[in-house]
This record gives sequence, structure tokens and C-alpha cells, in this order.
Amino acid sequence: METVPPAEMEPRPYQEEREFSRRLDLELGFDIAGCEARVILEHPATPWAGLDPETLQTPYAELRRMLSRAAPLPGSRIADIGAGYGRMGLLVGALHPELHFTGVEICPVRALEGGRMLARFPNVDWRCGDVTSDSEPFPEADHYFIYDFSGLESLFRVIDRLKSVARKRKITVIGRGRRTRDHIERMEPWLNAMVPPRHFGNFSIYTSAD
Repeated sequence: METVPPAEMEPRPYQEEREFSRRLDLELGFDIAGCEARVILEHPATPWAGLDPETLQTPYAELRRMLSRAAPLPGSRIADIGAGYGRMGLLVGALHPELHFTGVEICPVRALEGGRMLARFPNVDWRCGDVTSDSEPFPEADHYFIYDFSGLESLFRVIDRLKSVARKRKITVIGRGRRTRDHIERMEPWLNAMVPPRHFGNFSIYTSAD
């Protein structure tokens, strides 16, 4: 993971960062092509079947910039909601042993592959689950990464559950994608009105009030 460009470097063109990430996944031993073929066969009716893996996932370099801009303190807990194959978990596990990471992925095939790759990191907790459901535990964290979900109802439900966490303590939400950021900016003053958000290209960082 040391080959991932450090956060202080200027971002490369997006296609270059995507291609670097695709090659790194292969070098690390991911079988993403095989997994995606299984997703189509086993879960054909779901909205996340058949997606381009590089559309589904955020480039490693951008994830490293997100983590740097969020600036978590040692001992902080980080949660990735809709964690794909666990790229953020790999970064935290390999480069930040002082942090604790929880990744939740709804797709069983992707969750199994991510778990295989992340099992060696003691500071990483990884599971398959649907955090939009009240029957599923929602991870307790200081920093949350959320992305554009396949449907607005899923986004609304995750935001509602984040709001419940924020009633107990201050949290940071790193939102990536136009839909997610637009919703937070227009409809969630508890995340954008009290503490000014910070915007960085494809992602924004929001902080709840104390």
C-alpha cells in the first residue's frame, strides 16, 4: 500500500487514478473480475449487479486524500458504509495501525472477498450487512465514509441512522458523490449549518455540532 501516492501530492487525472487502483488490486491478489461475474449470476435483480468495478469503487489515491483531510486522531474509529471490496480498510490496516476501522458491505460476494484480503489486520473489523435495516447494528464511529447509494431511500435511511449517532456525540461524515452531497447540503442542516463543510473535488467533509 506504500505505492499509493501520499495525500499531499497533487491529484492525478481521474482515469489515471482509477487505472492505478485497478492494477494495484490485481497485484494485491483481488479476484474482482471473478467476483463480479458471481454477483451477476447470484444476485441479478439487485441494483448493484453488473456495475463497473472502477465505478463501484473509489481510487486508492482519493481514499488516502479523504483520510488525510479528515485527520482522525489516534484511537479514532472509522466506518465505511457500503465498503465494496474494502479499499479503505486496506489503507487503514496497512498504513494506520493507530486507527480502528469497520467496513460494512451489503453484497455477500464482495464482502467475502474483502474479508479474505482484510483478515490479517487486527485493527480492521469487516462484515456483510444492510445498515439501512433496523435489525442490523449500525457501527459506532467518529468518522463515517458514505457514497452515492443505488437508491435514494437507502441514502435517506443511512443519514437517519447517522443522525441518531450524532445525538450522542460529535461525528464527521465524508460524503462522496453528487447525490449524497446534494442531499446533505439541501436537507441536513445538522451536518452543514453549524460547522462549515469543507469541499475537495469529488468529496466533502461535514461535521456535526458538539
